[in-house]
Amino acid sequence: MFDMNPKFIVNNNRLLIGHVDQHRDLANDHTTTQGGGWWHIDEASKTIWLYARSQLFGYSQKQVLFRIVKAGNHDYPGYTFYYSRELYLDSAMRNCEKLS
Repeated sequence: MFDMNPKFIVNNNRLLIGHVDQHRDLANDHTTTQGGGWWHIDEASKTIWLYARSQLFGYSQKQVLFRIVKAGNHDYPGYTFYYSRELYLDSAMRNCEKLS
């Protein structure tokens, strides 16, 4: 049995978020995938942190994530997004940039 982990990718100009084993499990066609990483959500504050990187697809670029979040190309309207290249959540929460 595989662990399901909170991972995201940018695919087809959309932020895809889910609990999966591998980043590649978030989409079938990866010709447009532009990086990925891990995510954490705080439902109480409606905040999502996007951080780290995908071993398969690498880091998502901040500018790409900013554009996607601003355009609403995700499934979390009304949430505030933050981004960090830090590898661990505690560090990412301290060293992040607001995307929305």
